[in-house]
Amino acid sequence: MSPKPRREWAPGVLPSHRFLILLAGAALLHPLSTAGALAADAFLLVLFAADAVLAPRALRVERRAPRRVSLNAEAEVTLSVQNSGPRPAHLRITDDLPPILTRLGGDVRELTVRPGHTERATYRVRAARRGDEVLGDVHLRVLGPLGLAWRQRRIPREDAVRVQPGVAELRRYRLLGLHNRLRDAGFRAVRQRGEGGSFESLREYVRGDDPRSMDWKASARRGQMIVRQFQVEKRQNVMIAIDAGRLMTQKIGGQERLDYALTAALLLADVAALHGDLVGLLVFSDRVTQYLPPSKTSLSRMADALGDVHAKMVEPNYPAAFTYLAHQLRRRSLLVMFTDIIDARASSALVAHLGRAAERHLPIAVAIRSPELEAAAALDAKDEADVFRRAAAEELLQARAAALTAMQRAGVLVADTRPTDAVPAAVNRYLDVKRRGLL
Repeated sequence: MSPKPRREWAPGVLPSHRFLILLAGAALLHPLSTAGALAADAFLLVLFAADAVLAPRALRVERRAPRRVSLNAEAEVTLSVQNSGPRPAHLRITDDLPPILTRLGGDVRELTVRPGHTERATYRVRAARRGDEVLGDVHLRVLGPLGLAWRQRRIPREDAVRVQPGVAELRRYRLLGLHNRLRDAGFRAVRQRGEGGSFESLREYVRGDDPRSMDWKASARRGQMIVRQFQVEKRQNVMIAIDAGRLMTQKIGGQERLDYALTAALLLADVAALHGDLVGLLVFSDRVTQYLPPSKTSLSRMADALGDVHAKMVEPNYPAAFTYLAHQLRRRSLLVMFTDIIDARASSALVAHLGRAAERHLPIAVAIRSPELEAAAALDAKDEADVFRRAAAEELLQARAAALTAMQRAGVLVADTRPTDAVPAAVNRYLDVKRRGLL
């Protein structure tokens, strides 16, 4: 977890542009007087050394940086320089960023810090990849009082930062919810209503409503048929299973397919927690790498757990994952599996195990499509290679469609979704289960 700097200044002394100009001027004296030119050079070198020695040193540097950043979100980093010396400090400052962060704007900031004052340089970063890293050392170039020499310093620093999935998206969806605009983002509903639980509201009767929900007193007062609505209060288990195998490493729009699954999983966990359900997590590739039993979960706990998830170039071991889950999960639960299926052997294993899981649990398969594969299947064949590429893509898509159909026949609910629509697809399926009381 070592930082990889964007720019590093080694400690030492560098000439300024002013010193180089004066040195060039002294060189013009050589044709006129060699002794005079050498004397001028020597004098400039003495001034340069003195300027480097006199460069302000009583400088204290601090950095304020966020400990957590959501993937693809921006954050602010502030570098503060306090000057406790007797002279103003003219300086340039930069610091080492880890590869998971991208600096927005220039790498170097220039400051003038008066004696007894503190000045701040602020820049923004964008989280480019998930993971845990550290912001490294801070580097200073301090100009001497004569403006001839830059004295370079390195201030050792290690500030941990974690890039998490989905937190920015979660805030955006919550904001949409506050403005009643979730439907614009693809959500069909936010709250579920049912027959049991606590009273929620009254509404007009519509054809198909259960006669037992009629409120006769309210109907008499209003002169029309009125029914009672109740909010379901049953607490249920929601187990989120995430395939972190080979197919989830595919890059789509600059992100791995896994990143879309993690964002959707985080949003689903938040919605389930808001509905009072217990949320668990299972992550697997060729083996189970992470398991959290169903419990009352917090956004920060789930984000931390998902922040440690990374896809591997291995085939997912569905038998191992479902065997582990069978030993851990006894109570009937909603099992939401984020994955995709292309390989015939892997898809048959997934179909078989999800079908068996449907005997005890209610499984939902969130199948995240591959836009690259779909584009290859729609390719205009210009040569023989294009023909074979298109035929292979069509065959894989047909096998995928057959596997999804087999899942549905086995009692598995399927959400076949594009990566960018994974969030509303997963949440809408969950809300549909709650609304219909399927679990």
